[in-house]
Amino acid sequence: MRAHVERAARGCQRSEVRACRGRRIVAYLTRMRVAPVIGAILGAIVLTAVGARAEVVLSALEDRSVIEDRAPPTRHTLWKIEDTKKPVYLLGSIHVLRRQNYPLERPIEDAFDDAKVVAFEIDLGAPLPAPAQPPPDAVSKSAAARQPKASSLRTQVSPTTYRSVVRYLENAGYPSTVFDQLPAPIVATALVQMEVSTLGFEPQWGVDNYFYRRAKKYGKTIVGLETAADQVEALGGLSETANDALVQAALDDVAGLRPMLRDLIRAWKGGELGRLIGLVNGSFADRPEVYQRVLVERNERWIPKIEALMAGDVPALVIVGTGHLVGRDSVVAMLEAKGYVVTQQ
Repeated sequence: MRAHVERAARGCQRSEVRACRGRRIVAYLTRMRVAPVIGAILGAIVLTAVGARAEVVLSALEDRSVIEDRAPPTRHTLWKIEDTKKPVYLLGSIHVLRRQNYPLERPIEDAFDDAKVVAFEIDLGAPLPAPAQPPPDAVSKSAAARQPKASSLRTQVSPTTYRSVVRYLENAGYPSTVFDQLPAPIVATALVQMEVSTLGFEPQWGVDNYFYRRAKKYGKTIVGLETAADQVEALGGLSETANDALVQAALDDVAGLRPMLRDLIRAWKGGELGRLIGLVNGSFADRPEVYQRVLVERNERWIPKIEALMAGDVPALVIVGTGHLVGRDSVVAMLEAKGYVVTQQ
């Protein structure tokens, strides 16, 4: 494991290895909502994890050090885009929290209450795209051969990393092949979510899921900045090197999950941008390919849709992973580069 940690932390100073490893966890929790079809698969795995480790969950819930009570924050991970026809806010999400974290701070709840339109990374209730159909019998063997091969973990990571995943699953009491048919980025996310669940944190209590349920309840208009297919495409074209790094980093990072969650949630609740930038953007310092596809390119595609909300006649709230709203390539920075004034609340 030590060798794995050192490889995962390439580009960091030796004294910063622990912090660098920890920052990778933040990326999984703040950058991308998992597409619903994949989320359903992971949900079954995570529920199994909770059942198998109930004693760990109970001990974690009793440990108040995971989230320390503090005085109410004066700033939030919330921004207002100025000079729009109606108020438009940007809210950074953490995709896993606990039920006792709600309600959120008053300015965040007020931004939601005032909004008539709520935009998410994807519309969590939208129908999934139909799966690709196999070629008909009449298709020639040469045409069938041109069909893309299904993504699988074995084909996307090195043999060494694959064996490490198998060992992790076996040690945790799961079938060693449970991830075999999933693409590498989803496996990386699943590994972190499995560990997160043992601490009592669940995707259903993530900020985006919480407000999605409320938006449906109160009849607000729901907008997706992208589709589930867009997310799968963003994750699907990574090189074997990038896929391998994602999975190996996840394996290395889960050991430091408890303090990392504590630091992340404290920084998020307090709107501490300096800490959030270090935690989130530092996670991809040595993985430029992943950074470009998962963060930068998606942020660029979202800007026109956010501008359309800004030009609208009703108040709006945009809720995306916090990682998309902090740093030099964030949605906030891209809007400011176009001349808009965006103010943290």
